[in-house]
Amino acid sequence: MKTKSYVLLLNVVLLGALLLSACGTAATTAAPTVAPATAAPTTAPVVAATTAAPTTAADDVTLPDVINWPAQIAGGKPVTISVVQKPADSSPDAVIAWEEQVKRFQAKYPNVTINGTDYAYSADSFAALVAGNQVPTLFEVYLTDPSQMIDQGIATDLTSFIKDQKLDTIFNPDILNISAKDGKYYGIPRFAYGMGLAYNIKLLKAAGFDSAPTTWDQLATMAQKLTNRDNGVAGFSFITDGTSAAGWHLTTIAYNFGLKNDQIVTQSGSKYTENFATGPMLDTLKFISDLRWKYDVLPMENLAWDTNGEALANGTAAMVVMAGDQFTWLRQTYPDAPIADFGFAPLPAGGADGKSVSLVGGNIAMVSAKATPDQVEAAVYWRLFTQFDPNEILANYKSGQTDPTVVVGAPLLPLYVGDYEAKSEALEAQYANLPIANYKPFMDAVSTGKIGLQPEPLVKGQDFYTAVASVLSSVVTDQTVDPATALKQAADTFQSNVLDQIK
Repeated sequence: MKTKSYVLLLNVVLLGALLLSACGTAATTAAPTVAPATAAPTTAPVVAATTAAPTTAADDVTLPDVINWPAQIAGGKPVTISVVQKPADSSPDAVIAWEEQVKRFQAKYPNVTINGTDYAYSADSFAALVAGNQVPTLFEVYLTDPSQMIDQGIATDLTSFIKDQKLDTIFNPDILNISAKDGKYYGIPRFAYGMGLAYNIKLLKAAGFDSAPTTWDQLATMAQKLTNRDNGVAGFSFITDGTSAAGWHLTTIAYNFGLKNDQIVTQSGSKYTENFATGPMLDTLKFISDLRWKYDVLPMENLAWDTNGEALANGTAAMVVMAGDQFTWLRQTYPDAPIADFGFAPLPAGGADGKSVSLVGGNIAMVSAKATPDQVEAAVYWRLFTQFDPNEILANYKSGQTDPTVVVGAPLLPLYVGDYEAKSEALEAQYANLPIANYKPFMDAVSTGKIGLQPEPLVKGQDFYTAVASVLSSVVTDQTVDPATALKQAADTFQSNVLDQIK
């Protein structure tokens, strides 16, 4: 099927401007979900392990119950649905918490049976589910993929629920519209993140720096001073392991060297043409080559998504390219890491306009087109229950006071607008167990427009990541590699093997 991405791109590009009206501190009413668009496994939001959701204390910020809950689902008839986001068995406490949340939902709607799966979305594995007719009733995809789910008839129309519950007045419209087509809504936004520069505040201060770098030249200079080979510390780190995740990080950096989506793939009628063999992507690779061979500031080994985050956690990297939601994973995975020492700032600016750019990603929940009307109703209200029920939100936040696996306060982009967004932010700040003041440089830059928000590549984006990742890996491992020659070869292969095959 021919890709329809450029229509969606016009909507997503507007995300940067309209997000600004909603931004303050990072705000989601569900626990942040770790789901970088390419690399990290999706983990289930963790809810409180209580048998009943606690009531709101007098000193708590209160959220309004914005959902008009139906008296019955499916007219009271038995209905069974399968849903993603159940924690894996390797996290037994989280499984118990999830099961208790299911019980609370079933106390409200006893005719609904919920079968959970810990399936973590990826484009390849999801294609296998589609082929095998095993798509869960309620599933989630990255922000790059709703148009594909709609065009291929995988996701069902949820417009009546969105309109009847007035969710189109609560969600940020430009995130909600990512899963819209022809005036119909097909998804429920779950969270959105932006890419930034995580850094070790103590290491920077010890080297004489009071803040993160604002230009790439400044980063190179700072990274040299921060690099200490004797102690195993690299000044700067990002994913370089040759996987599509490395291409994701490379693209994030290249956005700050002026790369635009039409400089990746251009469209003329039904013809798609690569457009990245020269210009900003090549400039980025040359700079990265300098980081490795001229400045010597990168880790000696090529890092993956998790080991890049680990380098920040264990102090072996002073500055790290990272998605804001990965702070949740850091605290869960490395509970003894000095989380209060880690800050988050905009990526350095490198384009002609001197403006930092953040790649935007996240997740959207969708319902299988093969679900019955009763299953669709049950799936939608299960998702709304976990995301909007005030007591469920409060239960989750309160559990974070004693359960280190429940993390509140990661620097995410806001999903909502208006009064609901403001109250969501206030409630999150009250229960934050991450040092949200450390993320103020990033969040303030978003809210004041100092960061431009740019979507991921939407025409064969995952294939593009894989193509440029191979160039990146060779550039940082072999000093004799010419970035221009390697990039041209990768672009030619991407054209013939990927773009020329689009029908």
